[in-house]
Order: sequence, then structure tokens, then C-alpha cells
Amino acid sequence: MKTNIDKIFSSKNIRAYIYNSLFHKPINYQISYNDNKNNIYGGRVLFLEENLHQDCFVQDIGNFECISAIKNVFKNKNILDICAAPGGKSILLSSYGYHVEAIDKSSSQIKKFKENISRLNLDIKIIQKDFLKSSFPKKYESILLDAPCSALGTFRRNPDVASKIDEKKLLSNQKIQVAMIEKSLKLLDKGGILSYIVCSFHPFETMSVIDKILQKHQDVSLLEIQSDKMIKKETGYFINPYAFKDLGGSDIFFMSTLQKNK
Repeated sequence: MKTNIDKIFSSKNIRAYIYNSLFHKPINYQISYNDNKNNIYGGRVLFLEENLHQDCFVQDIGNFECISAIKNVFKNKNILDICAAPGGKSILLSSYGYHVEAIDKSSSQIKKFKENISRLNLDIKIIQKDFLKSSFPKKYESILLDAPCSALGTFRRNPDVASKIDEKKLLSNQKIQVAMIEKSLKLLDKGGILSYIVCSFHPFETMSVIDKILQKHQDVSLLEIQSDKMIKKETGYFINPYAFKDLGGSDIFFMSTLQKNK
């Protein structure tokens, strides 16, 4: 874990902050569906104290930053959200004016998703289907892939996560992640955009995944993302928890946004 964090974050201050966060209870956040300039960050983020506000849903501030950073990257507001449940990213995209087509294969996660959209009184439809085993009758210009992963980036709230992961499992995850990106690219129209997000910092699930895709697909290019809360690497961006230190830190997410050129 330390070896991989050291590779991503060159700053001693950032690394020290991340290591110290192992011993502190993480801050919980709620994200508002509507803008309010008095909220603590981005017009949307509030601390989650005793009660969840009626127009809010629970999401880490780093997760919010990922969607906030790409909300203007997609050219088409009709978007396919793959592995969408429990729905935080879909809800946030909806709040930014996107028409979301959401899919997930987990019945328990879909139940949470439906509870969220019911409470928020939103019209977001989610279909239960296994992405890799399903056919799709049309193509898309915008796809968000919140791929399954080890969740190593959530170690503050799940301190045992690193002990549950070994190289075999990480490589198994990578195989699924690459397959999901490959299928997503097939569903993209020319000029279409795919954003890949995982709550992990391990290279097998992040930079190596995108590197494999770029080596195979000469017609795919990386898009730049504008965020002062991320660390740019060769094939994507990592959320920098130190950038949120005054707000209690964040989980570590990786994001890479690809465009299909042919």
C-alpha cells in the first residue's frame, strides 16, 4: 500500500497526510442536488452530521470532485452510467442536466439506488443487467464507467481493505475492468467520450488498465481534466486527499477520460 502511494504522490506533505489519515475517523459528507453558495465546497457539499437533508445524498467529497470535474467534458447530455448503483454519480449527473440511463447487476445496490431517487423525487430509471453479458441496441456519445475494483482508495473508512486484496485478485479485477472499457468503446459513436472511474490507487486497476487500452486502440486519446484537487499522471488523474485537508480529507479515486476518434 505504501509503495503504491509513494509512486503516485511525490510530495512528502501529501504522503504524510494520507498515512496519518489511517488513524482518524473520516468525515462523512452529504451532497445537495441543488446549488447553494453557503455549502462548504462546490456549492453542493455539506458535512453529514445527525440528519441527512431532504435534497441530499451521501457521497465522499472526492467522488463529488470526479463528477464535478467532468460535468462539462461530455458533448452529449444523454449518458449511459455503467455500474451505477447505489446512484451517487447518476444523481449528481442528473442535477447537472444529464439524462441518465443507469444500469447495474446488483439487486441490493439497486435497492439503495431506488430508495435514494424516491426520497429525492427524481425520475432516473435503473435497469438490472450484467453489462458484459448484455446487448445494447444503440450507440452512445457519453458513457460513465464506475468500474468494480478493490476499493483500496476507501481505506480510511474500510481499514481492513488492504488485507483482503492480493495480486491474484487485483489482476482478476483488471481483466474485468479492461473488458468493460473494451465493450464501452464498442458502444461509443465516433467522437464519443468515456470516463473511467475507480476508488482505487493500485496501478493494476488504474494506470495499467488505461495503458493497456491505449496500446491496443490507436484511435483512442486521453482528454485533459481541469481540477486543482487532482494529481495528473501519465494515463489519468488521482484525487489528492491533501487538497481537502481543511474539509476533512477524502477517499482516493482514479479517473481517466477517453475519446474515440474513429
